[in-house]
Formats: sequence, C-alpha cells, structure tokens
Amino acid sequence: MRLRLNREFQQVYKKGKRRHGMGFSIIIAPGTAQIRRLGISVQRKAGTAVRRNRIKRLFREAFRLNQERFPPASDIVVAVRPDFAMNSLTALEQEIALLLRRGGTA
Repeated sequence: MRLRLNREFQQVYKKGKRRHGMGFSIIIAPGTAQIRRLGISVQRKAGTAVRRNRIKRLFREAFRLNQERFPPASDIVVAVRPDFAMNSLTALEQEIALLLRRGGTA
C-alpha cells in the first residue's frame, strides 16, 4: 500500500490535487489500483535521518488509522517541508482531517 517508484510519485505530482497544511502538503490523484496507496517525501533539510524517519512513521501511522477518510482507489503523496514541526500523532491526525474536510474529500 505504498508508492515506491519515482514514476509513481511523478504521476501523482502531475495529476493530483494539492492541499497545503502546516509544514506539509497532501497531493491526491486517482490511482491505478483499487486500493489507497501512500508515498512520503521528506526533504533532507527537514533534519537528520532519525528526524526524517520519525516524520515518515508518524504519517504512515496517521494514514493507517484514517484510511477511510481518503478517497477510495487513490494515490496519495505527502510532501513534507523543512518547517514541519508536529511531533504528536493526534495533532497530525487533526490537521489531516481538517485538510481533507476543507478539500471536500471527507
């Protein structure tokens, strides 16, 4: 349930709709598979490898717990900017829910 290949990310960037949150953006595009797939992009400027991996774990867990909020059969890319400051799963889930509601998805 993950996007791994560069061409998959590029397709989402090209065809997807963007929603901007505090320190990250969510790009959602219609998927080729019948499942929701997630890809996470964290810039090196966001911190050390430990910090970047922690951010990825937070987003994967938030996605796992809230999959039903995302459109079915979609590819989702989370692009994390260097100013990302959330360390709480609860705060991240609330921000994602707000973005999806504002975008008319949830």
